Amino acid sequence: MQHRTLRVIGPVGRTDQTGELLGRRSMLERGAMESIKEHSGLTAAVTKVFERPGRLSHGAKVKRGQLTAVQQGRYGTGPAPYGYRRGTDENKPLAIDDREAEVVRMIFREYLITKSTGKVVNYLHSKGVYTRKGNRWSRQAIAIILSNRTYRGRVSYGEVETEGLHEPIIEPALFYKANALKERKRRRRKGEEGAED
Repeated sequence: MQHRTLRVIGPVGRTDQTGELLGRRSMLERGAMESIKEHSGLTAAVTKVFERPGRLSHGAKVKRGQLTAVQQGRYGTGPAPYGYRRGTDENKPLAIDDREAEVVRMIFREYLITKSTGKVVNYLHSKGVYTRKGNRWSRQAIAIILSNRTYRGRVSYGEVETEGLHEPIIEPALFYKANALKERKRRRRKGEEGAED
């Protein structure tokens, strides 16, 4: 495998680290790693790849693939989130599943009305709406949907987040409202627990 060399100039002039990032061999000047981390906001996963000498492990290759996909706006590996299905077009890696997408919208609307994941679960079951596999909804499943940025058209891996190639199901304003409510409730619960200690 042939590598293109990327030379990063750091505060001290001696090259002493090599690693691979996104298929390119990188030579880093001593002390440059801290500067790169500070100024570029690289995640721990990415800096680990930078710092690791020699060949990449399987895990590092998987992380590299996930990071590359997110940087290109593609949803990573694994099944499509509820509300989407895997697209056949590489430019649209996720396609909206109309029936499931309506359930996702219902979840966000009902959560803002009832302010309770438990009440959302009860509402869905009263309407005969179940998960993709036909199971009952749980409060945790509702909480995961409410916090999943994919629904507002974003893709993320670790701390890296970019605009996705897929269409959003939820308007950003609705997404932020629901998550602000979740955060207020979390803080209130945390405050109540702290008062009991």
